[in-house]
Amino acid sequence: MTHMTTPPQPSLPPLQTLNPLTLPLKGMQVIEASAGTGKTWTLAALYLRLVLGHTLGSTEVNQGLYPPQILVMTFTEAATSELRKRIRTRLSQAARFFREGDKPGDNCDDFLRCLHADIATDDWPVCADRLEMAAQWMDDAAIFTIHGWSSRMLKTHAFDSANLFEQSRVQDSDQLRLVAAQDYWRKWFYPLSMDQIDAMQFLGTTPDELLSQLGALWAQADKTPQAITAPSQTPDVLIENWEQWQSQFQPLESLARSACTPELIDLLHQTIAAKKLKKYMTA
Repeated sequence: MTHMTTPPQPSLPPLQTLNPLTLPLKGMQVIEASAGTGKTWTLAALYLRLVLGHTLGSTEVNQGLYPPQILVMTFTEAATSELRKRIRTRLSQAARFFREGDKPGDNCDDFLRCLHADIATDDWPVCADRLEMAAQWMDDAAIFTIHGWSSRMLKTHAFDSANLFEQSRVQDSDQLRLVAAQDYWRKWFYPLSMDQIDAMQFLGTTPDELLSQLGALWAQADKTPQAITAPSQTPDVLIENWEQWQSQFQPLESLARSACTPELIDLLHQTIAAKKLKKYMTA
């Protein structure tokens, strides 16, 4: 008797409540957050720590980063604008706090107070200068949409990637799909005879109808992209196979119709009425 054992599965670290003051700034960290839970505030807090080179209990201000060295990516242009504005405000607020202390009207929060207390007093003036410089440098901050960053990298490494220096972003992929369907229609459907076109009606009678038939396949490809492979048979080969099938089918169809006499049809109707025939189809 053979005893099978299941190999141990790698265990994931337990979930922890996010603390922006102690979250490690090295390695890969995944933050799970729902809408309205303070994602932008948290990003600004982590950004501030990166500028200061802050590590809990051992801050090295000279090891901090400046805005062009910190890459932030998001989904929309509106989000990049909002992030840039909020981070700039946060940096300016922190610079005043490190220079002048907690003054009424500055709306300093516990995070900023704890960060301030965790850094040596002698480093406060340097932190204030660094934060102020970072706030002024936010116009050059590396905050991009995903497609914006991709475009930037293609331009920067145009020779290495064999791409053009000037890239254009597709705004309306639906129009491109329609153009592709129209080109396909012109190539494969225009040369067909009327009989062949009738056989292809299930695909549609216009490029737009063909495109609607392909909608589900395109949606699936967007969700789970796979390597593109050439079809095993092109439409002209499929049409040729259909015509060969037709040449064999039509004589058999004529023979069957000639055998379908009025007496046979009447007998068939009687059998159907008596419910002695099941799973039949009428044409």
